[in-house]
This record gives sequence, structure tokens and C-alpha cells, in this order.
Amino acid sequence: MIFAVVVVVLLARFALRHEWPGTRRARGWLKAHRGQLEAFVRRSPATFIYLAILTVTTWVLIGSSPGLVNELLADQSTNLHHLTHDPVHVLIRSAFWLDDYHELVLWIVLFAVVLAPAERWLGTGRWCLTFVLGHVGATVLTAAAIWITIRTGATSERLENVVDVGVSYGFCAVAALFTFRLPRPWRGIWAGGLLLYAAIGIGVDASFTSLGHATALAIGFALYPLSRAPAVRARTAEPLLLPESPT
Repeated sequence: MIFAVVVVVLLARFALRHEWPGTRRARGWLKAHRGQLEAFVRRSPATFIYLAILTVTTWVLIGSSPGLVNELLADQSTNLHHLTHDPVHVLIRSAFWLDDYHELVLWIVLFAVVLAPAERWLGTGRWCLTFVLGHVGATVLTAAAIWITIRTGATSERLENVVDVGVSYGFCAVAALFTFRLPRPWRGIWAGGLLLYAAIGIGVDASFTSLGHATALAIGFALYPLSRAPAVRARTAEPLLLPESPT
């Protein structure tokens, strides 16, 4: 899937450069908004640096055998075994791998439409704080729930070594806090969609990952005070996606 997307992107670039029929309007739009697109990336540095790292680690997985993929992800996992013996390192490393690397294209879209505008709104420092608290908080609380269920005999001890990597916990926290950036009525719709996602995950999937997502969303909503900082409130009036053209 990722290979197909790369081919499409290269073909699109070739078509724009050689002005194939139907590309003149797209070329004109890109030329007119070039400054805004560059500012969009420049004002969300953490988002796009993070995305670049995820792209690199995903290409590593794509070029590896299934056995090596499983070994790599297991070594980065925030399971009970790793959290007991090397918690700090594994909490950091686990956030730079995708458990399903075929979803990279989806994450590229989500980074562009949620994380990048959220970083521009919150500022890089608050954005990083929200992401880290969501990632670490949800991971630790989920691990604690696994530990309790294992000790009480409700689940198998094999869960101590389960693979748990990815960006979804941190993303959920930022997405929840991003609710307070949206204008009404979209704010209520966005928040309702996030809560519905968490409820369906717990009710249908009933996995510890779903519990982690719900926890991360709760952390993000609880960080509402960050959205009341004067600098953040001042940026609420800016365009939601593309910033103003630089002067």
C-alpha cells in the first residue's frame, strides 16, 4: 500500500512538472499557497520531525522479514517485562514505531489535519507535554490493569510480553485537547466522536488497547487548562489549517 502511494506521489509530481492535462489548476493552487504550505510545516516542527522518524522506522519494517519485524516490535514494546526492567527507554522507543506499519498513510493524514494544527495552536512545548502525558499515562495505567488481571487470574501471564507500540495514545490525548480549539458546533461533534470511538472500543473490542485509548482521551480532556493560556487563546483566531501567508 505504501509503495503504491509513493508511486502515485511520484507520478503526480511528474505530471505537475510536465503540465499534463488537468494539472494546471492544481499547479496554480500549489503555487498560490506555497508560502502557506511552507509555513504550515515550519510552524509545526515537532509534528513533522516525528512523522519523518516514523516514516524511517516504517521503511525499516517494510524491508524486514516477518520474523525480524516481530522481534523488532517486541523489543520496543511497553509490556510489563520491559516496563519493569527498563521503563524510561522503552516508553521513549515505543512511540517511534507503528504496530501496523501498513497504516502509515493514514497516520500521515491524521498528523497533517490534527497534530500539526494542534501544535501551531498550543505551541510546541504544550503540544509535546500533552503527547507525552497521554502516551506515558495511558501506557502505565494500561500496564497496571494488565498486571492486576494477571495477578487475579483473570487473564493469561502471556500478556506480560504482549507487543504494545505506536503513537495512538499520545495522538488521542492531543486530539482530545484539540477539541477546545474547534468552533461550535464542531467542538461538540468532535468530542462526541472521540467519546463514541472510546465507547465502541471498550464495548466491542474490550481490549487493553481500547482501555488505553479511553485513558489517553481522558488525559487530553483533563489538560483543558493548557488551552486557556494567553498565547494559546490568542492563536485561536488564526485559520485552523493553513496559516496566513507570510509577509
